[in-house]
Amino acid sequence: MATTNNKANVSTTRGVQGGYIFRAPVGTTGAPTGVSWTPGDGWVCLGYIAEDGFTESVSQDNSTSLRDINRDLLDEVSGNFTETLQLALMEIAAAPLGAYYGTDNVTDASGVLKVEHNWGNSDETMQYVLLLLLKNDRKWTKYIPQGKVTDRGDFTGNKTTAAQHEITITYTTDNNGVGCTDWFDSTETS
Repeated sequence: MATTNNKANVSTTRGVQGGYIFRAPVGTTGAPTGVSWTPGDGWVCLGYIAEDGFTESVSQDNSTSLRDINRDLLDEVSGNFTETLQLALMEIAAAPLGAYYGTDNVTDASGVLKVEHNWGNSDETMQYVLLLLLKNDRKWTKYIPQGKVTDRGDFTGNKTTAAQHEITITYTTDNNGVGCTDWFDSTETS
């Protein structure tokens, strides 16, 4: 490991050309297991992410102090963590609209894309993969094994702003307590 600062570890983030956010129903095979990944059957591309990129947030409830009758501190129990990913999908197509409105609410047949605003039918847990690049084309793969769209931002349509649907994906932890896994090409090992 490095013992000094390393400029190679400071980077901006961008998406991989040709597709950088994908989703599939939980249980679909072919999830990433490392930094290199190619989407297989059942994985759909959600299209472009708006130029502001994405924001990953972690919030924690306050911890709880366990005290005895004398108010002596016996233990501190940490609060719950919630991790989310916020982004805006830019394409008006079945897959990104399905992410926003729910897959069962979007159909594309005979040249017509139909979207039903049926919020009781939009609560689905999916897997998500982001294919990203850092400086010097270092690969970064982000895998969310179980995520649910829990917030939908405003949609504004006008002639000067690209149409986009803002979503917040909340991570659900798996059996090992993992909500997300990141793989990065390392600058320190080969």
